[in-house]
Amino acid sequence: MKPETLGTLAFFNGISTNDLALLAPFFTPRSFPTASTVFEQGDRSSYLYLVVKGSVVIRYKPEDGPVMTVAHVLPGDVFGWSAAMSNPFYTSGAVCEEDTSTVRILGKDLQRLCEEHPALGKIILERLTAVIAERKRTCKFDVTLMLENNLRHTAENAGEQSMAQSDPKAEIQMKALVEQLSAYIETFHGGSAEYVSFDGRVLKVHLGGACLGCPLSPSTLHGWVEGTVRQFFPDIEQVESV
Repeated sequence: MKPETLGTLAFFNGISTNDLALLAPFFTPRSFPTASTVFEQGDRSSYLYLVVKGSVVIRYKPEDGPVMTVAHVLPGDVFGWSAAMSNPFYTSGAVCEEDTSTVRILGKDLQRLCEEHPALGKIILERLTAVIAERKRTCKFDVTLMLENNLRHTAENAGEQSMAQSDPKAEIQMKALVEQLSAYIETFHGGSAEYVSFDGRVLKVHLGGACLGCPLSPSTLHGWVEGTVRQFFPDIEQVESV
């Protein structure tokens, strides 16, 4: 692919000509007809895709609920970021809403380029972080509804348990919420969030799995964990990783 063609995509706006020249040889075009599946949830992750023309819907099927539409990916945006983040499997599926043209790069090639060219890698990582954070915000409403249903069920059973064990009801609910959040974090990108403590003001969690050492962990902690927790516990002061 020509560097100037790659440079027309919004994801690469502002990237230098030299960096585009480094990236371009690793990107190949791939087109898909309407309603075709680019990849299924659970498929082995290989490629990171950028939409050139058309649109793609990202769908996630939790074990305990119906299929959710996570995002609509439009020209200039990316999908399949599991491949870029070393996740072995795609955590969501991708289906074309219309005839769609993409360019794609093997995740391992992108990772190697970023390791060999740290300045370029930093730019790519920051842009992927922004995409992931935005996608989490768009799907948070549906996920919150599912968490709320699970939390309500737990809370209904927590009254007798809290009286029997002298365990504050709020703490039981918080543990249940973090447990549910951890399940979704693991499904989305292979990480985990373990409940440590909650004193009514500060929630402490331990991020594990793929979150260990991951530069995106602050986004997971504050954008995903804290953002969702505040919808159920609006008076909480902060969420810390320990």
